Amino acid sequence: MKVDHVRDYVVQSLGYALNPRSIAVVGASQNPTKVGHKVVEELRDWGYQGELYPVNPKGEPILGLQTYRRLQDIPCDVDLAFISLPALKVEDALHDAVEKGCKVAVVSSSAFKEVGRGDLQDELTVYCREHKLPLIGPNLVGLGNPYRSFNCGFLPYLPLKGPVGMISQSGSNLLAALGTSQREHYGISFFVGLGNKADVDFSEFVAYADQDPNTKCIAMYMEGLDSPEAFEEACSKTHKPVVVLKVGRSQIGAKAAMAHTASENNASTPGFCDQLFRRCGVLRATTWQEFLDMSLALGHYPSGLKGDHVVMITNGGGSGILSCDHFERKGMPLCELREMSPTLVEKMREAMPSFGSPLNPVDISGTATPEMYEKAFTCAMEDPNVHGILGSICPTAVTNVPAITDAAIRVYEAHKDQGKAFIMECQGGQECQEAIIRLRDHGIPAYATAEQAVNGMVALYDYSKILAEKQSR
Repeated sequence: MKVDHVRDYVVQSLGYALNPRSIAVVGASQNPTKVGHKVVEELRDWGYQGELYPVNPKGEPILGLQTYRRLQDIPCDVDLAFISLPALKVEDALHDAVEKGCKVAVVSSSAFKEVGRGDLQDELTVYCREHKLPLIGPNLVGLGNPYRSFNCGFLPYLPLKGPVGMISQSGSNLLAALGTSQREHYGISFFVGLGNKADVDFSEFVAYADQDPNTKCIAMYMEGLDSPEAFEEACSKTHKPVVVLKVGRSQIGAKAAMAHTASENNASTPGFCDQLFRRCGVLRATTWQEFLDMSLALGHYPSGLKGDHVVMITNGGGSGILSCDHFERKGMPLCELREMSPTLVEKMREAMPSFGSPLNPVDISGTATPEMYEKAFTCAMEDPNVHGILGSICPTAVTNVPAITDAAIRVYEAHKDQGKAFIMECQGGQECQEAIIRLRDHGIPAYATAEQAVNGMVALYDYSKILAEKQSR
């Protein structure tokens, strides 16, 4: 149902959803194939330290935990009621949650509006709003917080700690982000599946993320936007970058979104979301990979770029040309070194062999040593006219990828207080994948292709323009 404005009581209660001291799993099961079993199992196995109360009418122990027949039988306060029951039994569980005084309810159950039961979903939403019990869901996969070892749902992964708050209507895409976090060290501060978002909307999670100290960038996968006013209100007020992947542009995609999460966009013309996002300072991604690329960079550099003077330093001419072309496609063409700094060309010559190129990209040649990279990176970092550095490693038989990675980390650590954006691209085999992981673990956004690295750098530049516009209002 629509939200006209961000509701303060909901935003305050979301802290209990993502940092709960106690959880009741309503619909907990002894059957290991049931969602209600997996929720309890995942909470315990990933190390949740709060109180955990399985709720099942049989009252038999589940995974060694005492089980309660009803929510009201739990002798202690309950912050979060996670409900995994057939759709027609959810109403009674929500009544119990209100009577128990739970702070927030999460409903994972499906078979609501997405299958034609819109009236039932609306009735539950109205009841929860009347009693100020925020309802997250229904029809969702779960939520969690790696800073609290909190993995609540039927989710096989807890992501690595990091700066990106991930909000998704799609369970499968949320799982993709969590898997990417584990495999590629894409750091996440919290994650939530909204599903049908019957009550709690994107806008209120944006307002919550704006207050969360671990979140530096807010990333949203969106199928339906039925509360544009509240969304604009939240995004206009946030002090953090927001990246949105809004899907359903195609006619068949819009129908699929309705069947998936009951998502409607009745008020939306083809350009409606683009106009809305521009007004409230939201960056729009067009593909899943671009969504990850942009949010990774903005999570590490939430203040964006101070200007458009970006120096690319590479040992591969092809990588440099790919980057040049993609920078231009994205509306941020590179300029030559001589145009941005009177002394940088000569300084760069000292960091390369005679056959290198001090244009931009700076090609320090396929025989480049770690020492050459370190000197070139340092020259760019120390030049006040340079706003961002894009380093690229293309392995040849003489390229020492680990040593160049070490050099990049040293330069970053020595100059990170400047706030100058430093992004790396490593295109190659296993040695490059390992380099990307090490760089990310040290706070440097690193990517496997030229286009991905450019996506990240351009997002920083675009966000700096958004910040300047907000400050001028």
